[in-house]
Amino acid sequence: MDKTTIYSNLPEKPGIYLFKDSDGHILYIGKAKNLKKRVTSYFNKTHTDRPWINVMMPLITDLETIVVNNEIESLMLEGIYIKQFLPKFNILLTDDKSYPYIKLILNESIPRFTIVRKRLNDKARYFGPYLSARSAQYTLEFLRQLYGIHFSASRFPCRERACLNCQLDGFTCPLAGEVSDEKYQERVRAAVDFLEGKRGNLVKELESAMYEASANKQFERAAKLRNRLHSVKHIRADQRVISSNLEDYDAIGCIISGSIACIALLKVREGQITNQQSFFYNVTEGTETGEVIGQFLTSLYTTFADIPHLVSISDKIENRETVERLLENIFLKKVEIRIPQRGDKKDLTALAVKNALSKINTRLLKSDQTYIGLIALKEVLNLNSLPTRIEAVDISNLGTSEPVGATVCFINGQPDKNEYRRYKIKTVEGQNDFAMIREVVKRRFSDTSRTVPDLFVVDGGPEQLKFAVEGIEQSPLAPKYLISLAKKPDRIFLPNKKRPVLIPRGNKGLMMLSNIRDEVHRFGITFHRTRQRKKLLRSVEA
Repeated sequence: MDKTTIYSNLPEKPGIYLFKDSDGHILYIGKAKNLKKRVTSYFNKTHTDRPWINVMMPLITDLETIVVNNEIESLMLEGIYIKQFLPKFNILLTDDKSYPYIKLILNESIPRFTIVRKRLNDKARYFGPYLSARSAQYTLEFLRQLYGIHFSASRFPCRERACLNCQLDGFTCPLAGEVSDEKYQERVRAAVDFLEGKRGNLVKELESAMYEASANKQFERAAKLRNRLHSVKHIRADQRVISSNLEDYDAIGCIISGSIACIALLKVREGQITNQQSFFYNVTEGTETGEVIGQFLTSLYTTFADIPHLVSISDKIENRETVERLLENIFLKKVEIRIPQRGDKKDLTALAVKNALSKINTRLLKSDQTYIGLIALKEVLNLNSLPTRIEAVDISNLGTSEPVGATVCFINGQPDKNEYRRYKIKTVEGQNDFAMIREVVKRRFSDTSRTVPDLFVVDGGPEQLKFAVEGIEQSPLAPKYLISLAKKPDRIFLPNKKRPVLIPRGNKGLMMLSNIRDEVHRFGITFHRTRQRKKLLRSVEA
């Protein structure tokens, strides 16, 4: 089938496009300012920077488009369709659950807090989302003890006597008519300020109330106020002071490891970190962090109860101005998305990235013990990210007879034998292992159809590494990191460094490298012996 027929008559209008396979399954959903230009770009160039596209393209047999009025509508429709159809090649939230919110219902005789899983277009106020119903419940319980507010899943009944909670905590009870509407509204407003992160005057207010109760010889109430004061100070002690300016903004950082991405969101209110949340996505190989952040901003972030005027992000996203307009339309206020270049905001965004890295490492360690070795390897080599794809090369020969090269590939610490490759030496005469390494490495990184590894390991010392570098320099592709691994004892060498990297014995990362080296050695020898046997059979038959 001529695939130009798929996109030749597309409109030059904004909308979304759905790539489908031969069975009609949706492979990928994307948005576009100009459908014809965007879709055509997939078919008219090689995507070496995004290898997952090269994997997807042969599977596409059909295309569906939906035209909308503008870019903002395309962003919204893309998010709705991705959540509905869960396409294989899109970035997907790993746990497609609804996050809980704290809801303040204002149109009842007594304002009521409750916990809900869905935001409605009503006149209530929403706070969140929270990562679990337990954390939302804990927050409301704390506010009840702190301010005497009430929360319930249903309307409050009128009572003749104060409720038990008010009696225990020393508050006048609105259910029994012991407090005026105006006074109870003040409690509600104080709780709202707390939920919004505005807690600067809280300590002073509690101290003043405590001293007043003590002066009036209300010692039991003073003791309860003291306990609440200690709780608030404990919460504030956990909040890092970020800026001398009392600013409100969100900082977002992203880390990708293999097929998992983590978004870390730090909420700064009045110059302090008041909350930290993390969200996990399934991604395809080659996905950039900016793509994940963009997906987060246009999908999950738009469901938040409220966001500040400034959002600080760690990586560049596509259609930044369009995303800003989308957020402005949803939250009815101006929103700026910025990559900070200096100062407190840059530091905090870097902290968000560190949080994302910590969260993803913890998640990976829980799911697979193999990641212990990957994390140890990352730390030993001082890599920027986990080496989720590791390849190794080795040469096998006996004199000048049938020399061969071999490469193996490990994904997330496990061998992927579909990515193993064998090479017959073609350009090297005689027994020159160094030149053979150069040839094999050059041929490996001249194959533009394959994904480049995060780490490429050469079996040998500094000389073998030197010739591997020459092979890479003669190739169109290159690994992210290159090392060699020498034996007896195991030592790691880096390009242009004479001395090996010092690694303690028993290091999990070094043990993983040793296993990979042994595997490429085994694979190369097996291929070499097979060729030797075939040569021997040919000579016998002759």
